[in-house]
Amino acid sequence: MVNGPANDGNGALDVNGELALSAGTLAAAGSAGMAVTPGTSSTQSGVQLTFGSTLPAGTTVQLADADGTLVATFVTSKSAASLVLSSAAIEDGKEYTVYTGGTARVVAGLGDGSLDGAEQGTVTVGEYTQGHGPGGR
Repeated sequence: MVNGPANDGNGALDVNGELALSAGTLAAAGSAGMAVTPGTSSTQSGVQLTFGSTLPAGTTVQLADADGTLVATFVTSKSAASLVLSSAAIEDGKEYTVYTGGTARVVAGLGDGSLDGAEQGTVTVGEYTQGHGPGGR
């Protein structure tokens, strides 16, 4: 879990080359200006979320599959405009619903929660926002 800078001149992740993920869970929240996403050599997929406005510290962000089952719950510990999530539970090419708000059973970082009162959007795994890192997976 990474809670990176809020300044768009920096990102939560910084790599010299390509970020390759093959296992584990990654949650990296921070600015959107220099967001890095997993590259094409990654064998584990994920999502990169860029929010319409900066989320304040303490905001719950949740990802649910098509059946409404929560896949990830993350609570920001700093303000964040971007969030990269990767885990074995996130399947490449599937569409997921992104929720902000709701309740979490964690103060900050990864945990579980409930979608009660959350607002939603959608994201397709592996389709990273153009211009925010190398993407491709």
